Parts: sequence; structure tokens; C-alpha cells
Amino acid sequence: LSDEDIRGVLLSIDAVNNLKKLRLTNCIHVTGVGLGPLRGSTIMQQINLSLVGDHESPKLDPEPPISCAEVLPILDSIIERGEECSLEYLQFPNEWRRERNTESDFHAFLTRFNNYLSSRADVCLKCSCNLSENNEIQMIDLAGSEYGTQNYTCYDCMNKYCYECEDHLFGCYIRLCHRCEKSYCAHCQTVDYCTCCGFSYCVDCIDSKQCSQCEENTCLDCIPGVRCHNNCGADKIWCIPCVEDGDAFSRCASCNESYCADCCVSNVLHAVQICDDCDQYLCGQCRMNTCREGRNCTGCYQIAFKALTEDKESLRNENEELRSENNELKRKIRDGP
Repeated sequence: LSDEDIRGVLLSIDAVNNLKKLRLTNCIHVTGVGLGPLRGSTIMQQINLSLVGDHESPKLDPEPPISCAEVLPILDSIIERGEECSLEYLQFPNEWRRERNTESDFHAFLTRFNNYLSSRADVCLKCSCNLSENNEIQMIDLAGSEYGTQNYTCYDCMNKYCYECEDHLFGCYIRLCHRCEKSYCAHCQTVDYCTCCGFSYCVDCIDSKQCSQCEENTCLDCIPGVRCHNNCGADKIWCIPCVEDGDAFSRCASCNESYCADCCVSNVLHAVQICDDCDQYLCGQCRMNTCREGRNCTGCYQIAFKALTEDKESLRNENEELRSENNELKRKIRDGP
């Protein structure tokens, strides 16, 4: 859609008197001038200018042409209605928020919008505390890492909750998703917390996994892609801290392959252990090879004994299977079709 298309639609429905929610999903070619018919609206409650759909990242490339110069005067005309204004939620384009500039027109508008929201004296739906009285967290993030995002308000239901109230299953009752940059309450959306990076994500944005080592929730960005050489399970993942701390894997000094802690305990052939005599970290297979090559280390022979025994048993079983298959083929040839 173009700006003229949007302007035409808004005029045809008398949007200034009828439209309560506006989402410019996929309108990536507009400057915002087409929003003019919304000037002075007293019934508009929510405006989403991210230009993407629900549970999509608003980080667009190339950057869309939507302009502060065109849009901010329209938004000002809405919040200037004071007590008559119904606006509760604004989501801005990601590129407007990327760099904080206190001298910019955008920052000046954020300050005005924050003052407007504070004047409403909204209270938490659960504990009834006055949200605007929190001196540490303002209604709009004006200086933090989520600059330009709105606090306390759920994007779906637009109910307000403080950050002290908690859900018995998911902790804080309202959280900001780091991917779609929208806040959701526990009633409208499950938002998981990644213990590695400290960010929260909607389950519809990113399905977090559980680290096989520490069993903490981990987002996909915090999974380094390291896998156990034993291929012990495609569903197993390990978080970055467990991998970097060396708790999740042990690496063989000979073949340089990594084996997970579970395999090092349960699988003799893949257990990476240190020899007290030669101080070498070797997996079971590499240690057997060193013993077969005749390297004289008593400690390695003691560690490898069980692996050698299991390997010998495994070879015996394979030979038995091959012998059975060979006898079956001979029988078929002798008896004919």
C-alpha cells in the first residue's frame, strides 16, 4: 500500500471517529503522510508503526522510508487532546529507536508521550499500585537498553501490570519480547526467559530449549551449535556458558573430538579421561589405539582395559552376525529359489 492508499482507506471509514487500532503491517513503502486523516483522534487506542506482523522482528533491511517528520505531528495532535485522548499503546519503527539522541525530534516526542501516559495515573491490574510513581522505570524507556519501548502495557489486551507482580509459573507477569519488541502479560502470551543472555522471548517468536547440562531455558542465539561426537541425541543442546566452562564437554587431545558429560560417564569407548601417569586427556577409542601401538603407559592400560574388553566383545558379536548371515546365504544358494 502507498500513502495515498492508506489516506483513502482512512477517509472512507471516517477513521478519526471510528478507528481504535491501527497496524501498518507490511506497509514498508510509506512515509506516514497518509496517516493525516487521524489528526486529533480521541478514540484511537493503539498504533503499531513497526511495519511487521505479530511475532516478527521489526529490524528491516533495507530501512523503510517511514518518517518522523511526517508522523510525529500527527501523533502530537492526538496526545494534545489531553483527557479526551484514548491512546494507550505506541510501537515505533525499530530504526527510529536504534540510536538514542536527546537532541532529536523523536526523543522530544518520547518525553511528551511519557508525560502524557504518566498523567493518566494508570494502576497495576493485580496490585493496584500507581505505575507512574515508579521513579526507576518510567512509562516509556527513555534511557535504557530498550530505548523507545513502552513499559507496563500488554500489547494484546492493553492491561497494565507492574514488574513486581509475578505469575506462579513464569515469573514476572509482564515481559518484553526481545525479538518482536512487544510486551505481553502472562495471560495473553507465554514469554520464556533465557538464563544465558537475560532476554525474554515469546514462545511464538522463538521456541527456547533446555540445556542438557544445566537444564536452564536457553534461546537459540545462546546455543553454540556444538554437538557430541557420539551423536547421542539430535534433541540434545548445550548453552554457551556450559560449553565455555567445560562442564558440558570433554575434548580428546588426540582426535580433538568433543564428547558430552553423559557419554563420558555411560559410554566407555567415548569417555574422555585423564591418565594420572602421562597426563593425557584421551577418549576411549584413542586410548585403545595407543595401547595397541605398544606405547608403554601403565595408567593408560588400566583405563583402556574395560574399553578393550568391550571392544573385543563387540567384535565377537559382529563376527557372529556375519557368520549367521553367511550361513543363511549358503542355505539359500543350496536350496535354490
